[in-house]
Order: sequence, then C-alpha cells, then structure tokens
Amino acid sequence: MRYALSMPSPHSHLFEVEVEVERPGHAAELVFPVWTPGSYLVREFARHVERATADDGTGRALPLERVDKHRFLIRGGAAERAVFRYRVYANELTVRTAHLDGTHGYLNPAAVLPFVPGREREPHHVRIAAPEGWRVATALAGGPAEFTARDYDELADSPIEIGTHRTLGFTALGKPHEIAVWGRAVHLDEAALVADAQKVVEVLGGLMGGLPYERYLFVVHLAERRRGGLEHAASTTLHLARTGFFPRKAYEETLALLAHEFFHLWNVKRLRPAAFVPYDYAREQYTRLLWWFEGATSYYEQVALARAGLLSPRRWLEGLGQALTSLERTPGARKMSLEEGSLLAWVKHYRPDENTPNSAVSYYLKGELVALALDLALRRAGRSLDELLRALYARYAEGGVPEDGVERVAAELLGPEAARRFFDR
Repeated sequence: MRYALSMPSPHSHLFEVEVEVERPGHAAELVFPVWTPGSYLVREFARHVERATADDGTGRALPLERVDKHRFLIRGGAAERAVFRYRVYANELTVRTAHLDGTHGYLNPAAVLPFVPGREREPHHVRIAAPEGWRVATALAGGPAEFTARDYDELADSPIEIGTHRTLGFTALGKPHEIAVWGRAVHLDEAALVADAQKVVEVLGGLMGGLPYERYLFVVHLAERRRGGLEHAASTTLHLARTGFFPRKAYEETLALLAHEFFHLWNVKRLRPAAFVPYDYAREQYTRLLWWFEGATSYYEQVALARAGLLSPRRWLEGLGQALTSLERTPGARKMSLEEGSLLAWVKHYRPDENTPNSAVSYYLKGELVALALDLALRRAGRSLDELLRALYARYAEGGVPEDGVERVAAELLGPEAARRFFDR
C-alpha cells in the first residue's frame, strides 16, 4: 500500500491524496475508519472526502463505486495496480482529525487515509509533498518526505505534523524525544518544558521498566483553549491553550495532560482491552474497562508529577479533594456504574447534554478515585497499584485484558474475598 499526500493550496484546507493498490484483483475495497482508537465516538471521517476517482496508473479510468458512507469499491479488472485519488477537507483543529491552512498541515491518519480489508498487515508507505520551507514531524520510520509503517495499525497510530513548527529535543533513559510546537504561547519557557517533560518520561519509564520505543514525538498545538490530547504508541498530540504555561496552576494542568497521554503508551496502547484486539476501524468496539484505562491513567498522571517533584503533596491532595467533591455533586454517579459508563462511552461521554450530570458518570473522574481507593487497599495489604499495573502488563500485553482481568489480578494481591468486597462497593 502506497499513499501520496500533497497540499498545493493550503489555504483551501484541502489535502490531495493518492492511494496506490498493487494487484487489486477483480475488485478492491477501500475503507475509511469511522473512529480513531483512544476517542470512543463514531466520527464519520469519510464525510470530508470529495472528488474521488480511480485509474490504473496510466490514465485509464477504472470503475469506482461508493458502497456506503465510508467504503469505496474499485473494479480493477486485469489492472496491475489501481490508484484511488481524492481530496479531504481538513479544517478541524483537534487531536482526532485533520487541519490544513497557510501555517501548517496536521493529520491523524485514521481521519484521512483508508485501508484495504485483508491487507492491513502489509507495509504501508507514505510520500509527502509539502510546500517549500515546510518539514515533517512523525514517529513513522523514514524521512524527510517518505515514511514507512509496518502495517495499517502503525500508520493510523502515527500523527503527522507538517509545517514550520519549532522543534525541541531531549534524551531520557537513553532514548531520543522530540517536541514539535505549532503556534505561539504566552510565557512559555521552552527549557523548563523540556526539562519537565524529561522528568515525567524518566519517572514513568522507571515505573514500567524502560521505554518500549526507539524514539518518541510530542506534537503540541497551541490555540485559544485546551482541547485535550490523544495517545499513540510512539507519539502523542497535545492541544494546549496558549495561556497554559502561567501561572503555576495552569502549567501543572499542562504537565498533567502530557503525563496522561504519555502513560497511555503502556496503559491502553500496549496493554489494552481484549475487546480491542484487533482494532476494527469500521465499527464501535465495546469494553467495560475504560474506567481502568482512562481512570487509572488519570491517577498516574498525578502520581508521575508528584514523584517527579513537579507537583507538591499539598497540591495533589487539593486536586483529589476537588475530584471527590465533583463526584459527590454528580447525581448520575448514583445511577450509573463505572462499567456501564465505560460501555456507553460511544453515546454518553463524548455526547454530553444538559441531562448528562443527572444520568451518567465520567469514567475518567470516578475511575481516578477508584484507582486511588484500590491503591490504598493494596498498600494496607503490603502491596501497591504499581504491582497490579506491572502484573497486568506482564500477563496481558500480548492478547489484551479480559473484562474481568483487573479484578482477577487484584484478587491475587488482595485475596479473593477482599477484592470481591472492594469491587462490589
């Protein structure tokens, strides 16, 4: 699979894409994902696709049929290859989507690049034709303009920033790290950001026994307001407010987001629910475990900052107090369990309305507090949540965590009866 990405008129917000399929056979299906891992909402990326055509690479047109909202079918006949050409309107600046203007181009590949069913495990190559003076930042192997992913999962999991971004670098635990910064900030001390990011990486890498990648990329977008982050296996995209670096409280929130998304490279990327193995980009995948994968990650973002000396114990306790207060003031927390909140993320968490506080609970908020309670219970028994986390990783990193996996490992550390009482409460 080969992709060619160009942007001849950035101000039009249109990426131009070519997808070359070798040996298409009688018919080749191209499927645009409907969601992106880490963000549990059907986002219908194909709605931005326009002017789709197909040919055999020599100019001879091939029949192209749009099968449904996100699938195209090319009738290849005897052609040795098929080239699928289209445009993508990219004017949504979030960590989950794509954005192109006169200053930069950004894409979460799942939002722009389709896959061919049955060929997801093949190598995928991307060639990028950027405007003069622009360069590319991505965790994919290769460069400066041609990159390779070992399969579609790696491609979809590797955001690409194209432009005149500033680049900051550091080494942690023997591995190179890069921060690509797009946009302008107020009171950003770049040296302090690099030093603090390094501390977070070293603390969490030490917790997990090392870093499971050769190099890591932080893509940082600075805009009017913070819109969160999205984790990937060797990178993350952080959408931060320009004012997120001063005063200290705002900067702590920025560091917490960085720590949260970085910790996900273990907890949800390499250790993920068995229900997500393999990823199915064409439909929702359901699990009752998001309370662990997001909630425990929210807990460890604060743990990491405290252990790195970036968050005082007093500030951490204040944050926990605010979280407890917020939970107690949420009527929906007494109506919906954490497991149900995880299962219904597709229609609840990412689609809040005026009744959401009355009917639902956030698996981030309550999950963090359950992780705290579980850590305290384990410590009373002479163990810790660190041990449980590492045990989960050692046992389930290959095939995924079964729906009862967290409780099963907790029972081994706490004892079956104590664990049952804890999770029932």
